[in-house]
Amino acid sequence: METSRSIEQGLKEKSFAKGVEREQVSGLSKPNSRVEADVCAADGSNRQSSVMNPFVDWGFKYLFGTERNKRNLVGFLNLVLELECPIVDVEYLNNENIPHEAGGRECVFDVLCIDKSGTRFLIEVQNAPISYIRNRILYYTCRLIEQMGQPGEKWNYNIDKVYSICLMNFMYEQDPVLKREFMLQESYTGTLFTDRIHIVMLQLPCLEAKSMSECNMLYEKLLYLLLQMKKGMSTIEELKRQVYEHGLNEEIRETFLNVLDEANLASLSKSDKALYEARLKSYRDNRACLDYAIETGIRQGIELGEEKGLMKGREEGRAEGVAQGKQEIARSMKNKGLDIGLIAECTGLSEFEIEKL
Repeated sequence: METSRSIEQGLKEKSFAKGVEREQVSGLSKPNSRVEADVCAADGSNRQSSVMNPFVDWGFKYLFGTERNKRNLVGFLNLVLELECPIVDVEYLNNENIPHEAGGRECVFDVLCIDKSGTRFLIEVQNAPISYIRNRILYYTCRLIEQMGQPGEKWNYNIDKVYSICLMNFMYEQDPVLKREFMLQESYTGTLFTDRIHIVMLQLPCLEAKSMSECNMLYEKLLYLLLQMKKGMSTIEELKRQVYEHGLNEEIRETFLNVLDEANLASLSKSDKALYEARLKSYRDNRACLDYAIETGIRQGIELGEEKGLMKGREEGRAEGVAQGKQEIARSMKNKGLDIGLIAECTGLSEFEIEKL
């Protein structure tokens, strides 16, 4: 279900003062001093970047998942969801979902919050391709709904609405579009079955704008800004200049500028800077290992497929080659020390199959 409502007048929050003391939330410490940033650009070049990569897990949670930066989260939700009644305030919830039974799967959400009406908002960031990404976000959504169940006979299944937003640094479909929205509805007439589940999938590589002026929707402008921060090729001042020159209304402009102020690595405390750089190193290492594993697996899979194709026919051989390729990818990722769960999500193999490799 595609939406086109503009919320140019929708953001009601006033800007935080820049000198507000940093809250200690989700393991983020209060600053003791200001330090200069010295982090390489996200593309691996030698150029130094002073801008935080918002798609490093620590970075995203810092920019949108802390009390200090709650205003950023409210602005993000209002822009992406394009609600008729804008969100004014939210409360952060525990982002860990512990299973009731021993051996059950634990869910750790990137950002989880609730507004005054009881509506819950889940935001997930995915950097690596996952075979069952839609199933994953549906499963996480259902886990939130399951939490609302209450014991006793008095509970009448009155559940609150859940918005699930997934930002993907990859494309999961053959004909991708930047934004897709899903709700439960009757297949023939389109009659809405329930509005309790609303899923938004954002395939970020689909945003090919070269400047903010090429973005049509307000949420596209925000995503463009985040992607420019990820590239690390522009300074805070250069990105701010784009925001000022674009002619956004005051409230939205202040939201964009606040995100950039908080993403300035030079403003981080020593402890926060160390945490970010550790997660950035892990992000780059995982990306490099994944790229190498995929490249190796594809090459070996094609070779195996063509060899099998000579004996069993090209189609059957290629199918078997793909299966072999997945195993090679998994084996390479395992040898690089990547998490078994991540390998399973990326290859579609079971954790049992991976353990045997």
